[in-house]
Amino acid sequence: MLKERQYIFSRVNALADAALIACSVAIAHWLRDNIIAPYVFPRLLRGISPIEDSLWLLLAAPLITIYFLSKQGYYDAVLWKARKPLFGKVVLSVFKATVALVVIAFFLQSNSGSSVSQNALLSPEKTSRSVILIFPVIAALIIGAKTALVQAILEKWRDLTRSKQAVVLVGSGESLRKFIRVIHSHPWWGLSILGIVDDTGREAKAVEGVRVIGSLKTLIPFIERTPVDEVIFLPESVALAQLTPYFEQCEEMGVRTRLSLNFFRPSIARPVLDAIDDIPIVSYFPTREMNAALMFKYAFDRVAALVLLILLSPVFLITAILIKLTSESWRDPIFYGQTRCGLNGKPFTCWKFRSMKVGAEKELDKLREKNVMGGPVFKMKDDPRITPIGRFLRKTSIDELPQLWNVLKGEMSLVGPRPPIPAEVEKYDRWQRRRLSMKPGITCLWQVSGRNKLPFDVWMKLDLDYIDNWSLWLDFKILLKTIYVVATGYGAM
Repeated sequence: MLKERQYIFSRVNALADAALIACSVAIAHWLRDNIIAPYVFPRLLRGISPIEDSLWLLLAAPLITIYFLSKQGYYDAVLWKARKPLFGKVVLSVFKATVALVVIAFFLQSNSGSSVSQNALLSPEKTSRSVILIFPVIAALIIGAKTALVQAILEKWRDLTRSKQAVVLVGSGESLRKFIRVIHSHPWWGLSILGIVDDTGREAKAVEGVRVIGSLKTLIPFIERTPVDEVIFLPESVALAQLTPYFEQCEEMGVRTRLSLNFFRPSIARPVLDAIDDIPIVSYFPTREMNAALMFKYAFDRVAALVLLILLSPVFLITAILIKLTSESWRDPIFYGQTRCGLNGKPFTCWKFRSMKVGAEKELDKLREKNVMGGPVFKMKDDPRITPIGRFLRKTSIDELPQLWNVLKGEMSLVGPRPPIPAEVEKYDRWQRRRLSMKPGITCLWQVSGRNKLPFDVWMKLDLDYIDNWSLWLDFKILLKTIYVVATGYGAM
């Protein structure tokens, strides 16, 4: 939750600064050649200095400046949340970076006697010293302006981000009230408290303006019927041993939990020491924490989805025409949108090319006895509701292509457990709900391991194996196998 947001924020912030600092070098070079040299100090500065002479600055300045910004704590998300003044840190860091660049230029220049150094593209030998002196002014102004802009955006959008993380608090007494006040005083964290589970039965109907859901026995039923991102335990009177079953059940369902004391020994989730303001917290992660690999996965998903939507646009057009030509009525839709359960059970509309006749859902009850899948999922051979063109679309998996739009929106990934419908999730065993703890995907281990040829429990275990053993290399292998499965139609119905 908070660590993931802080991780993403600090790294995206640093990447943005790297680009801005490189631009600052380019602007400093342009000002030197076009303003300062010809008009301000025409006798002191020599003529035009090619941009190639400052290439090493374009590479070194971002790295060195970001290093000093980091040492100054500029990328500490807590300072941004509290809207602390950061311009002083920017000026000091840029000044230190400039001193470092001058020192580097001096020492590298002293070895410039060889012809290799004279001709080297990264040598500072020909770099105009005025560019290095102009650079800190430009960089401080640009990074300072960016800082002010980002802080203003965070301030304006805090109400919008508040609903992105749904949490339930379990506890009572002053520790609960203090925690609620901390959350309310930091709206940028984006936490929405759905309600309070009272562990003593002595709290009123609301605490600090947040409604009380009920006693401890109402916690699990509430989670099963409501999308919840995290449950935070803040017990004051109840014995910690009494909370162990609730931790185990949350872990089994893939719901993240937090507690201020580490008394629970997880078999799946990984405990991580964390802190919210000055409150010590132990987090239990049934899935992987946000890291560089997951950041790359989510970024690659959206870039790849956009590229594929553009490249496959002719396929979209041809498919749309074929669906229209084979429909009973011109009013029949091309796409079929169905409510599915996404990350942590949050509903979203999953899009496909329509492969069944209109009103197919009404005939489902009549066909239940022909289900060959087992479990809550319905699959049957030679489904009479499928249209002739729909059978081809399913065989080639073309009907799944509109889900690239879901990937572009961030509701799905290219690789991940297939998104179930809410009616199926209601019939899940508790351990099966943990498959909802990772963003759903267009393809998954199940689809490349036999699809409809596999029983339901094996499907669920494959999804959990994927969650527990996820890596970029595993995603890459699944994508490669998907190409083979799609080409051969293996396991399709």
